[in-house]
Amino acid sequence: MFAWILLIASALGLLMVFVRRLKMTRKDLMFQETLVEEMAEEAMEEGLAELEQEQTGLRPGEDSEAKAELLGTVRKTFLKADTHLSRNEFEEALPLLLAVIEAEPDHLEAHHKLGLSFMKRGDFPQAELYFSKLVNLKQDPVFFSNLGAALYQQQRLVEAAEAYENAIALDDKRGERLQSLGQVYYELGEDDKALHYFERAARRKPKDIDLKLILVDYYERLVRLDEAIETLEGILELDPYNDEVKKRLRLLKKKAGENV
Repeated sequence: MFAWILLIASALGLLMVFVRRLKMTRKDLMFQETLVEEMAEEAMEEGLAELEQEQTGLRPGEDSEAKAELLGTVRKTFLKADTHLSRNEFEEALPLLLAVIEAEPDHLEAHHKLGLSFMKRGDFPQAELYFSKLVNLKQDPVFFSNLGAALYQQQRLVEAAEAYENAIALDDKRGERLQSLGQVYYELGEDDKALHYFERAARRKPKDIDLKLILVDYYERLVRLDEAIETLEGILELDPYNDEVKKRLRLLKKKAGENV
């Protein structure tokens, strides 16, 4: 009988760990979708002017017959595909983007649009395919970060960590990338690395309460109670009427007093 009680208690404990991990993962999935949307806008802003210069060797605005011959049909096809994508008409955009890539195999934006579109459709292996091609064509933090997101969604966490590390090596100013890498290391069970990147992300995102609560969880588990208390007090500065945080702060202060 006692053995059965132990077995049930153990199962409940594992279930709670799973639920907590699932909660964080769901939060991160929402975050990843937001990140991809931001990247789509960023890529569009850089867009065609950069492509014209890189793929033709001509400066934007240069009016020449050679430029018109090289870009005319491809540019029109890409713009038509992009119009379809803006209306969420993926099936209509797909053959046009593939035609662009067939004509211009190094067309960065066509690869990027395809990768982003497959991400939105939940076809992560196809998204990975196009993002992998992109990082071989150009070492860009946006491309590495999106590759990391596609790998993460397939639970290929070691590869996702490598992709995010590459993105951060190129640009460490985006808190979202730092948080994504922290999440990957959390799910890999590498708590020291996870905490390192969550702390860096929090410095880039000082008003992100959810991220601060993740840090509180880590600090409490590592018995770094002063840091946990300081982080909770920082949350109350942002959200003075958060009763749950107030209650947790009282409990932690009591616990810290008992440990003195």
